Amino acid sequence: MTDQSHTQLPINKDALRRRIERLDVAADIKLLLNHLLETTIAVGDKIVQIGSKIIDFVLDFAKSYPGVTLGVVVALVLAFLVNSIPVLGPVLAPILTPLLLIIGVGLGALNDLTDSSMKLKMSAFVSDIRSL
Repeated sequence: MTDQSHTQLPINKDALRRRIERLDVAADIKLLLNHLLETTIAVGDKIVQIGSKIIDFVLDFAKSYPGVTLGVVVALVLAFLVNSIPVLGPVLAPILTPLLLIIGVGLGALNDLTDSSMKLKMSAFVSDIRSL
């Protein structure tokens, strides 16, 4: 008897391309995302569309948890700015980058964790990757 509780649906690349085109980002980033969409890896005798799985997960995650996404983006921008300070930047960046990420993710998660589906979505993603 097979377990019917978890079935994988194929990812629609055309729908992902439309989602990428609707993003409010530079054309270069859209081009890179479209290249990532076509990325595959060979696992044994299977070809896995890992790029489309990653893009689908990231876009769904950003839509579901905008606070965490914004926290990570702000933390990375601040880390880049700290790193660009002459002389002190390379010294401070290894210390401040993880701290900024912890603060950004933490504050964003405080806003987003009222919805308990985050754990369920992460578990589903992990089980999708493991089932490949």
